[in-house]
Amino acid sequence: MSVITDFWKFIRGKTMGGKTYKISLKDIEEFANGGRWDELALYEFALHSGINIIANALSACEVRTFDKWKEVKTDQYYRWNYEPNVNMNAAQFRQKLVWSLIYRNECLVIQTKKGDLLIADSYEHEQYALRQDLFRSVTIYGDGGISSPYTFDKAFRMEDVLFYRLSNRNITALLKKLIEEYEKLLESAIQKFYKSGGERGVMTIDANATANVSYGTKEDGTPRTFNDVYTELMNKQFEKYFKSQNAVLPLFKGFSYETKGGETSKKSTSEVKDVTDLTDEIYDKVANAMQIPPALLKGDIADVTALTKNLITFAIEPIANVIETENNRKLYRKEVLKGTYQMIDTSTIMHMTAAEIATASDKMIACGGWDIDEIRRKAGDPILNTPWSRKHFITRNYEDIENLEGQKADAAISGEDGANK
Repeated sequence: MSVITDFWKFIRGKTMGGKTYKISLKDIEEFANGGRWDELALYEFALHSGINIIANALSACEVRTFDKWKEVKTDQYYRWNYEPNVNMNAAQFRQKLVWSLIYRNECLVIQTKKGDLLIADSYEHEQYALRQDLFRSVTIYGDGGISSPYTFDKAFRMEDVLFYRLSNRNITALLKKLIEEYEKLLESAIQKFYKSGGERGVMTIDANATANVSYGTKEDGTPRTFNDVYTELMNKQFEKYFKSQNAVLPLFKGFSYETKGGETSKKSTSEVKDVTDLTDEIYDKVANAMQIPPALLKGDIADVTALTKNLITFAIEPIANVIETENNRKLYRKEVLKGTYQMIDTSTIMHMTAAEIATASDKMIACGGWDIDEIRRKAGDPILNTPWSRKHFITRNYEDIENLEGQKADAAISGEDGANK
């Protein structure tokens, strides 16, 4: 769940019985202290960046459907490429599916009587060794978790749902334990960084001089005490003084301040490098766990083609295979053996222009591998959908091996006849 979703679930627990509840600052502080806001923000940022990369890439894929080895566009094609349910389009649906699959290591999708595909936000999974697993208390929240949730009052059997799981171990849970160690190191490096450029000083207070000093009155007319002045000086005036580029600090009689910053106000490269090295290390660990090239997660654009191919091979296709296999075994079952199935086409992730695939297209036409419409589809152009654009051609350079052997035999016979003459 997102932080917003968690917050609304937290508040919803205080509105049981339909009562109106006014959110206070105390509620926000209670949620922040007991929730997820105490986690390392850098890790969360890197993790969600990686999830977005994979989700956006899978959203660009086309789910192709086949009936008896022939590509068709059926109801399942429309569901997975355009409208899985009335409230989400296919891109939004896949992004939420990937988010749940990576962040929670699993994702449950149920299908309503109308055929809508819904991603469960929470559920109870009862696992069994010799019979089907059951899913109870399946709850669907609205987008963002703000609208009223709906909980199904029935138990779903494993054969009636689409249940995706990446592995037996939740990688994000393992990452979180690892990052906890880096969090302590990073906090130490940041404190060292701030300390190296911070303002230091010594404030001297003469107790004899401040004993009989009048500090004026407060807004309510009561006299200001030494403690009032000291608290205001330490909590307000010094804060403004340190943050301001140019400032003057007024002091009462008996107070004196002397700066001790000196050369320590200059940040050395070692403090900066400590922070950047640990930042890179966290990014590398998250990227390795998600099988994403670290350079791609950090936003480096050097050799982006090779990085994207690496991303598709090691991060996108394994997840696409998990989704594709589960869909085929639940939606088509043994019909897949007869050529009725669906596949996720990951080749659409990398955009290729007509000029980039011109040479390959010529060879694929020459050997009969692609027709005109298939080439236009690869280049991102609309297909012509005409009888001639769906024809396959082959050049005379390619010959059936049986015909070739027959021609050799005929040539040999002709040679013998010529010799006999």
